[in-house]
Amino acid sequence: MRLLADKLAEKLTAGKDLRKPGERYRVGLIEGCFSIISNLFIALLKAYFGLRTNSIALIADAVHSASDVFSSLVVLAGFTLAKRKPDHEHPHGHGRIEYLTGLLIALMLIGAGIAFIYSSLNRLAEGIFSQPSIAAIIVVTASILAKEFLFYFSDQLGKLIKSDALAGDAWHHRSDSLSSVLVLVALIGSYLGYGNLDAYLGFGVALFIIYAGAKIAGQSCSRLLGKAPEAETYQEVTECAMAVEGVIDAHDLEIHDYGSLKVVTVHIGVNGSLSLDEAHLIAQRVEYRIGSCFHCDAVVHLDPR
Repeated sequence: MRLLADKLAEKLTAGKDLRKPGERYRVGLIEGCFSIISNLFIALLKAYFGLRTNSIALIADAVHSASDVFSSLVVLAGFTLAKRKPDHEHPHGHGRIEYLTGLLIALMLIGAGIAFIYSSLNRLAEGIFSQPSIAAIIVVTASILAKEFLFYFSDQLGKLIKSDALAGDAWHHRSDSLSSVLVLVALIGSYLGYGNLDAYLGFGVALFIIYAGAKIAGQSCSRLLGKAPEAETYQEVTECAMAVEGVIDAHDLEIHDYGSLKVVTVHIGVNGSLSLDEAHLIAQRVEYRIGSCFHCDAVVHLDPR
């Protein structure tokens, strides 16, 4: 699965400059549309067989798969809004709406998980058990394989364009795959005569959904509050600034995340004997280099040495 997904991702991006906003949008569009179509098909299959076999675990898992559609829609919305130009009210663009939507989806996931816990309790209290079905077992097994493929595909695309959005969508696929494993165990248990196993594992799937929702909510809130980028990103930007002739050192680096737009501010040390025009020219070169390499807005402060 991993080898096939990696090859497909690399084939779709071969020969492209993935640092360009246009190419990033294209990759995001591919991942989002592919995920939406796949998840809709998987969710409908699970829901159909869940209703036929009266399996609360399988119905809960269908909702989890359907929630991945919303996750992929967030990706599409984020990459689409990233193309909008800043306006007077939003000078840094509209990219952070992706994080707000992610928070909303997370809350919906948590709500769905709580609802399924309540449903599982009712089933145990009333003695309602699922009806075993070989077809349902086959469907869930196939969905696990499909979701693992989607995980590796989205994760590889995320790595290629260094996108947290695609990486998050990938792990949404993985969480669905893991919850489906619990459902598979429940269905096999029902087939072997342990009908109440479905309700008990329904708790497990519900808790997994709540956990996934809480994790997504935490990530969305962290980014809205201004989470710092990875240390390697700081190192790359610093090295980029230092590569400009005339820069003695680079320090006090800050990277502000506005979704699709990043704003980088950095202080550079220059020779104090330079004229104002010469020093300003160096600063302009650093701004251009950082902006070109990282497709961001760069602001450089001069410190004479």
